Amino acid sequence: MSGTPSSELHCTVLSRRETMTSTKLVFLFSVAVISLGTVRTAEADLPHVEISNWAIRFGAQMWEIGKQVTRIREIKERYQSEAKIEQVDGFAMVKEMAEEMENMMGDKIEAIKRIMDAAEQLSVSHPRLSRQDLYEMRQRAETIEYYNAKRLNMYHKSGPKAGELLDNHKELIMSNSQHFGNVGVNTSVSAVHVPTNVFDGGPDVMNGILWSEQLDRIFMTNYESDPSLTWQYFGSSTGFMRQYPATKWGQGEWEPDLFDCRLRPWYLQAAASPKDMIILVDTSGSMTGVRKEIAKHVVLTLLDTLSENDFINIYKFSEVPVPVVPCFKDKLVQANLENVRELRNGMMESETSDIANFTSAFTTAFEILAKYNRTTQGSQCNQAIMLVTDGAPVGYREIFEKYNWPHKPVRVFTYVIGREIIDTAATNWMACANKGYFARVTSLAEVREQVLKYIPVLSRPMVMYQKDHPVIWTSAYIDIAEPKLSDWLWEIRERRKQRDRSLNYRALLRLISERNNAQSDDTSNVTGNNTRDASGRPTISMTVEQYLTYGNLVNEERLNAHRIKQEREEAANPANNQQHNRQGKSVTSTTPNPVSSVPTKHPDGPRAEALVKPDTLKAWLKRIETRTKPKFLMAISVATPVYDRKNFSNIIEKILINDIWEEKTRTVRTANLLGVAGTDIPVTELKKRTPAYKLGVNGYSFIVNNNGFVLHHPDHRPLDADGLLKPNYNTVDLSEVELVDSDGGPRENDTYLMTMRREMIERREGETSFKVRVHHDGMRRVSVRRQRYYYRGLKGTPYSLGLALPDGYGHFRVVAETEVKRLMADHNINVSSFFSGKNWKIHPDWIYCRYNYDHLKSFDSPEAQVMHFVDRTQRERWRWNSKHPRPSHDSARCDKHLMQSLIFDAQATEVFDKNISLSIDRQDPGLGMLMALLARHAMFKLFGISVAFVATRSGLLRWQDISTIDDKHFSEANLNAIDQTWYKRAVDQYSVEPDSFVYSVPFSTGTGITNESVVTASHAIFVEKGGYKAPAAVVGLQYKNSAFRETFFNITSGCTGGVQCRRTCSSGDLSCYVVDNHGYIVISKEERDTGRFFGEIDWLVMDSLIHYGVFKRVRIYDYQAVCKDMQGHRSAANFILTPLRYMKWFVQWMVGRATWLILQTQIAHLMNPDWAWAMEQEQADYHNEDNDESPGPTPTGGEFMADGDISIIVHDEAVTMDNAYANKTRPRPCDQQADLYVLQPEKLFKGDKPDSVKGKQNCNSNNLGARQCERHYSTHKIPHSNLLLLVIDTTCRCETQKQKIEMEEVRVNESLFCERPQENLYRLRPSVCLSYHPEEEEIKQCGKGSLQLPSLLLMTTTMIYSILKAI
Repeated sequence: MSGTPSSELHCTVLSRRETMTSTKLVFLFSVAVISLGTVRTAEADLPHVEISNWAIRFGAQMWEIGKQVTRIREIKERYQSEAKIEQVDGFAMVKEMAEEMENMMGDKIEAIKRIMDAAEQLSVSHPRLSRQDLYEMRQRAETIEYYNAKRLNMYHKSGPKAGELLDNHKELIMSNSQHFGNVGVNTSVSAVHVPTNVFDGGPDVMNGILWSEQLDRIFMTNYESDPSLTWQYFGSSTGFMRQYPATKWGQGEWEPDLFDCRLRPWYLQAAASPKDMIILVDTSGSMTGVRKEIAKHVVLTLLDTLSENDFINIYKFSEVPVPVVPCFKDKLVQANLENVRELRNGMMESETSDIANFTSAFTTAFEILAKYNRTTQGSQCNQAIMLVTDGAPVGYREIFEKYNWPHKPVRVFTYVIGREIIDTAATNWMACANKGYFARVTSLAEVREQVLKYIPVLSRPMVMYQKDHPVIWTSAYIDIAEPKLSDWLWEIRERRKQRDRSLNYRALLRLISERNNAQSDDTSNVTGNNTRDASGRPTISMTVEQYLTYGNLVNEERLNAHRIKQEREEAANPANNQQHNRQGKSVTSTTPNPVSSVPTKHPDGPRAEALVKPDTLKAWLKRIETRTKPKFLMAISVATPVYDRKNFSNIIEKILINDIWEEKTRTVRTANLLGVAGTDIPVTELKKRTPAYKLGVNGYSFIVNNNGFVLHHPDHRPLDADGLLKPNYNTVDLSEVELVDSDGGPRENDTYLMTMRREMIERREGETSFKVRVHHDGMRRVSVRRQRYYYRGLKGTPYSLGLALPDGYGHFRVVAETEVKRLMADHNINVSSFFSGKNWKIHPDWIYCRYNYDHLKSFDSPEAQVMHFVDRTQRERWRWNSKHPRPSHDSARCDKHLMQSLIFDAQATEVFDKNISLSIDRQDPGLGMLMALLARHAMFKLFGISVAFVATRSGLLRWQDISTIDDKHFSEANLNAIDQTWYKRAVDQYSVEPDSFVYSVPFSTGTGITNESVVTASHAIFVEKGGYKAPAAVVGLQYKNSAFRETFFNITSGCTGGVQCRRTCSSGDLSCYVVDNHGYIVISKEERDTGRFFGEIDWLVMDSLIHYGVFKRVRIYDYQAVCKDMQGHRSAANFILTPLRYMKWFVQWMVGRATWLILQTQIAHLMNPDWAWAMEQEQADYHNEDNDESPGPTPTGGEFMADGDISIIVHDEAVTMDNAYANKTRPRPCDQQADLYVLQPEKLFKGDKPDSVKGKQNCNSNNLGARQCERHYSTHKIPHSNLLLLVIDTTCRCETQKQKIEMEEVRVNESLFCERPQENLYRLRPSVCLSYHPEEEEIKQCGKGSLQLPSLLLMTTTMIYSILKAI
């Protein structure tokens, strides 16, 4: 038969030890196989023909199993017979979606304009309470009632008043609303937030709270007319914010609260036009101590007031001006998060010396601003110099005459630092003579209020025009996020990591000490290979580093409830602890048990019990790994300024007349900003306007603003792996998420991409196409495909909408809908019957039908909500609403096409739930015929299948299972099935091999995957008509890893036709691997290799496959990466303590205390300058139980130490004090890269016939006396799959190399360190700039200065203190 096909059928017995007994045989089934040749008997040669047969048989068998279990034929026939194929018009789709967004955004603009107009009228008509009026009210014990968001629904927790409201708090009935982020709200009123540093009893604040209360009726009217509105607010220039609907603030009145509406992006951008700003910081010898701290925080607060439309630089100056960031010399940089972070870091370290040279500093600042104004760079709007100093000797009039007068294009703002009585006349004159403002900052508590005084000055031209209310749109941002908050959360995480490590260090010392002090040596000779010590305790084998990091826990892979269950069963049945390997030999497991499963009581009681409770293990794991992950919601805001319509104001001045201070009222010209009105639009709301079911599989939408930054994009990843915000989370450019497939290096921008980016920034309409690299699974896999892009500007906004559709199937859609009333009329079928049972779910983020006011009608689940509307659609009076129905409390928003598609899919997949035998297909003999006779649950048990599922284009997910492997059920982990990688990969695989499954296993780090892990297989069902094809659904199943391996080794342990084989995958001289199309191991002899990249096992063979073209190397870049810079720890012995040092400390403390008392400085602000309150630290960086600092005893290799019901084996490292310190890190934005690999299946075919790739590796060593040999391997494509069979001859022992897939930082040449390609990218300035009004010179309010004598006592104590600090 050599060389000719054979029609003979051969049989294979699938061994299942779960069902076999000595008297009963399992079912026999037939598989049609083709014998391709005879096996050469030469021992040195690989059995290439048999290897090919193995691949064919394994692929055919798994295809038949999957095809029968998932009901592919029945489901496909239903779609094929009733569905239609519709071609997608990309231009028409992007136009339709853009118009939908424009209508929605237009409604938001109208809403904020109504708030703005009402606020301006109310501020004029409302009677104003004076300071005297408020004082008299307090004397009469009268209070002004309002809902303070920090004083709502707070009760005494204990004591005689337990359950009663706290003093000065109010009770407000609230109901949870999914529309408002699942928080309790009251839509009848608004609530007021007052920042911690603002006194709500001040006249300006209190008057604003009083008149703005009448905005509630406007808020409610807006919400009734537009139910899609979320939070509406008015942010006052005095600091308070009124927000609708009322909700309880996240922090109480006495808890840390960094929020100030005047520092939010929507306020800053609406309150003033864009600006170029240069900050000049005096670092002369007088700027030391407290002044230096205050000056630093003035600068940091100024940085908080910038937006991405502003440009900034900071210069420190004494003798000469020096940029705080050397790379920013002689230029302005965009005030995005990354650049601002660099400037912040540059301000952290500064030396003070010499005398301030103001002439040089002002000259540098004016020349840079003039250059940017002249060359049309920067913001091309406001320009400002911010001077931070402790005083100037003269006004430097000649500088301003030369560079700024007479037109005064640059405003000058001066901040004089220090409480000391000094001459401020010169700095006051600088500000007043250059349309700026003078502010004096005497303590850290004043910094924010004094810094914010410059914003109303910049807004004066805008206010004076009155009728012009520019509408601004922000970038996507996280409302609660601030750079300080992100840094603080990172620091808290690092402190917790250090705390846990220190506690583990102390515990390890205790364990070692107890072990060495033990009187018995019963456990001293136990090796690490045993799973229990002499006392019967389960053991954990780990290194010192592992114990210090995790304590007595190990990684998450081994901490799951099923492993615990398995170990409990082993403990209950010791005789069954032996298992059979794939070759039938009896072996004993040597895997150390990670967690005790013996349900015995220990003297420690609860602690011993906790070790066997899965819930407790999960809680410990959370504490170990990420700590607390905040939940963030991305949103954009639309806002407009609110003006004071009064052009003049009466001010009261105190004038000294005949040694008596008298108050005089004077009328002055003003242009005051009342605040900003705005509303939020969650990014999720934008996505809902581009329904995913219309975009199709692997299609997506994205939005770009005028700076080229994405508001949303599927590859936009604002959070890092630990759930914390990335440093530059909202300034991700389009060129950083669309990775063009090219051979260029990092950030080498493609012409087609940059052309599209420019046209989208300019809000044009267009179309283009190019190849991109799309990564999956945390950048472990990559796909290369051509995509076509359609884009269009959004009118009235700085945004453009883009759509990306894959070439080919991406431009066709399956159209199949069920008209409910027609189905009822023609067939009298209750549509609800299609949704019987509980084994189905829908996409939780899609809008099928929902009420406009969801807090009035709530449902337990999205499925309950859909069923509610399915029932309603069958009523006689049901009418599908238009796209923009008139809202009412009972009105609903429904997507007719999506609902009817869902009903059709439910009917088409109804067969999936039925546990019946299928009709026999006479055309499909062998295994298919046998399986058709089996009940479905019998098939599940026979082949080790845990779950089978089908997911459709309408978001429907059905499944059927007989067991649960993971703690989290398949349906819970795959609610959004159409977005899952297995769904997308199955659709892409269809074009490679239509009749195939895509197989995948969980990724592994080499610690091992247990038998209870799963292999997921998925297959796409396409509808093909008229030469077109489009995906309708994806079916799939999950195998137990043990059953999947067993099937493979049963097939590869024998030869075709029952011939005795010399060499098989079960023999010791062949290594067999099943590898997926990205190089990850699916099956290996060593179970711990499952899920690992094959290059980690044998890189030389992998490299050879790349050389032969079997795999293609594809480099992927991550431009949103975060690199962690290590920070060292201070040693406890860095200096010698002597009596002189103690004396110095005492004198320094005394003088310092005296100085603080004179300055009346609050020490809490210096210790924690970001807040104006005291805060209890969670814990110190490390926990010290006693004063014993000795390193303790050192363990030797393989020693057991009891820890509760667990014995710890700590391997061969010495334990010293250095082990107690964690490597603290600090995040930094960076670029990273990695090489990924993609199978090239055409290399494994010769024409239409499968072909193998054979290779060899020369194993000759340098030792002439050693045996010279070659190592051969053979590679075969496994049909009906994305898998590859790789067999390696191991008779010749070769040295192997290993290579992991890891992201590594892209290193930049030192000479190019300051060059940032993204800084030169095209951007478009905001269309409105209001920076000048001819009558502004009439406004004279510019701050007040003074001329007084210094304090001799203060100067003396400060000098002594400075000398002592220098010693």
